[in-house]
Amino acid sequence: MKNNTVLLLFIATLILSGCRYLMDEQHVGGLTHYTDGDVIIQWDGNPETGVQSFQANVLVYVMNNRHDIAPVFDHDYRLSVSTINNKLISRIDFNNDFPFRSVISDSEEAIVFDPETEEIGYRIPLEKPESPLYRVFGQQSILSRLNLSLIRDEARRLSLNMHEETDGEASKLLIELPPDLLPQNAPDTIISSRAVFDILHEVVLETEVVMIREDGTNVTTTATPQYMDIEGVPVKVGMVTVIDSKAPGLIEGFDPDMQYFNSPDDIPTISQEQYDTLMAEGNAYEIPFMTFGNPADLSFVETVYEVYHDIAINSAPERLFRIMHQQGGRP
Repeated sequence: MKNNTVLLLFIATLILSGCRYLMDEQHVGGLTHYTDGDVIIQWDGNPETGVQSFQANVLVYVMNNRHDIAPVFDHDYRLSVSTINNKLISRIDFNNDFPFRSVISDSEEAIVFDPETEEIGYRIPLEKPESPLYRVFGQQSILSRLNLSLIRDEARRLSLNMHEETDGEASKLLIELPPDLLPQNAPDTIISSRAVFDILHEVVLETEVVMIREDGTNVTTTATPQYMDIEGVPVKVGMVTVIDSKAPGLIEGFDPDMQYFNSPDDIPTISQEQYDTLMAEGNAYEIPFMTFGNPADLSFVETVYEVYHDIAINSAPERLFRIMHQQGGRP
């Protein structure tokens, strides 16, 4: 893990594509359960108080346009986030067989540990964010409404390029984030970044980061989380991230007249009878891993879908985060 990626990863996930509307609401044992399709949110307390803690089981699916015809399950984890003593602390528990499969972090340190014994495997000091953009984004939760007034004031103080647009009934605030204020990970270079906010709902509509890799590949990452509206409060229920990677040129040595298919729709179909005949004659065979597109072009588009299940608001126990304050940790 590179320490200076923390702010960039945060900015890249500050997205909201629009609120959805509730289909059902139930009150059970003092808790309110909100349901919209497969999304169930358990809320402890009144939504008007905001989101102080957040938990969810996150399922991650990935689709690559060069070889997938549908999203494929990749991994899952348990996400827990809480504000304790005015500091945002996050914890991720991965679902695997490794002993040190949990990570807890704040803005200064990340700890990798065994969730069963709480034995610490690694302590990773994080460089204290010196970027002025940290004051704009770094201390706000990415799971609900943002303080757009603070963001606007800080952007104005930093003389960032920002302007408003109207798209139908929606008013948007666009802020360009200068590359020289963003953490750079050599040898890759960020060349542009921006955030688009919904002014009325005070949420982010989209973020985009464009970078150039050492080999000249241009990578544009666009993230769009999905939110569910709970009595006027947006709650994150998922994320869609599109990574568009464009190679700088074609690989030499490939036959330019080689036949290839850009997508499954381009592949000609035959009847079952024709298939059986070809297989019996040895003139056909199955390809377990199909590559679409020009084989001389290494460009691809990868889409990552994060789907949240069993969401719990304001009910995360502090014991989940106590290892951050145990002996050997920071007070």
